Amino acid sequence: MKKTSSKGIVGVSGEYFVAAELSQRGIVATLTLKNTPYIDILATNLEKGTTANIQVKTMSVDNNAGWRLGEKDGLPSNIKNHFYVLVDLHGPGKLPEYIIIPKKVLADFINKGHAEWLLGKKKDGSSRKNTGVRVFDPNRKVSTRKFAEKYVNNWSILDLW
Repeated sequence: MKKTSSKGIVGVSGEYFVAAELSQRGIVATLTLKNTPYIDILATNLEKGTTANIQVKTMSVDNNAGWRLGEKDGLPSNIKNHFYVLVDLHGPGKLPEYIIIPKKVLADFINKGHAEWLLGKKKDGSSRKNTGVRVFDPNRKVSTRKFAEKYVNNWSILDLW
């Protein structure tokens, strides 16, 4: 089976995995159109009337350097019940790992990490320049792994049940 690293395929596969996980837990999970900003999945528990608005970010099998997020991922959200699900693909035939985290919590964490990164120096000793990239890397950064522990595969964070 040919492995693909197409960014679009990786992203869509993460969205389908999240929708499947929610569906098997009794949640109606609808993927949004691709031009919907900030939300990839609308999730609803029809019995309880609870909802979650989910942004999915997927890390490919070949990536062990964490999720590359953008500046907008660190901005405040006016969307009620807004969550991120970070999907770590482990390859065909293997289940992914999920980090389910409220948008505000993730934004605060990546902004703090980015501010700390900016205080550091490049290898040549010069100052780092501000970029639009924010990194969430539990694979190589112990503090991020420790922070993420309570969110790993913890679907109850969505408060849908």
